[in-house]
Amino acid sequence: MGVSCPVCGAITHYIVRSRSEVELESRLRARFVEARLGHAPVGLEAMDLTEFMHGGPAEIVACAVCGTLRRKEQYAAQYDLDRYDSTLMEHLYPRYRDAFARKRDHFQPLLRPAAEVLEVGSHLGAFLEVAETWGWKPTGLDIGRETSAFARRRGGSVKRVSLDGYSPAGRLDAIFIWNCFEQLENPWDTLRYARNLLSRHGIVVLRVPNAEFYRHPVHRPAQWFRALSYNNLLGFPYLNGYSLDALTRLLEFTGFEVVASFATSLVTPPYPEIGPEVRKEWYRVRTETEHDGAASGPWIEIVGRAVSLPGVFFNKE
Repeated sequence: MGVSCPVCGAITHYIVRSRSEVELESRLRARFVEARLGHAPVGLEAMDLTEFMHGGPAEIVACAVCGTLRRKEQYAAQYDLDRYDSTLMEHLYPRYRDAFARKRDHFQPLLRPAAEVLEVGSHLGAFLEVAETWGWKPTGLDIGRETSAFARRRGGSVKRVSLDGYSPAGRLDAIFIWNCFEQLENPWDTLRYARNLLSRHGIVVLRVPNAEFYRHPVHRPAQWFRALSYNNLLGFPYLNGYSLDALTRLLEFTGFEVVASFATSLVTPPYPEIGPEVRKEWYRVRTETEHDGAASGPWIEIVGRAVSLPGVFFNKE
């Protein structure tokens, strides 16, 4: 099966992880989760812990031109069919809300009061609630039936459409794409469409797993393994993998200038319960991995501000 790079369009690539290596990483991920849960995940409890849309065995390759990662899969993702346990969603919601609230210093100063904000992939709606406390007017887009219904029950304004099917009443001040940009088939089209929806100096915020953190150990083996495990990186269950450099150039050549970037971790481990030992270990992993700059952390958050003249990156058609 041929693979075209989602960033530069090149078709030349090399193998980063073989199918058997990805299978091994997936088994290690399952053992890691089971050890901290005290049991193997049962049914819908496994969602986002050991079960992922792109979590099956597949070769992971890197573009020979720009280094962007790509899973070699033969099926299309259908997130509208994702199933979640309603009790577990209620249980996890406060953790997601508190985690987003801790990002206030990074993001709240970027926008005016009453800013019109769109979140793509709003999941349980935790960021929508936090955005309201920051004085913004947020709307969420989420194609998942169960997640969007959950968010609406909690008072969130959520529409079950994709970004390219959304037409706001006016220009937006910001578009946040947390935790789903790496799952999109065509990042160029997504960013161009986002740019067209934004006001003159509007911002886009992306949050993605760091491909370079996955590819290259930057800590001792045991430390690196824990960081991969707690950040849902073992087996790299994502369609695409971006570095900070690739994200920067992708934004610059779709009409944005990068104004900030941050190293960060998974929003929260989606365990039903987090005991004292797991909490202590998770805190240690975050402390070890979030201080070296955005290029080195397990996840990247990057802010682009709309500018007038997009350029051309890699002459991608």
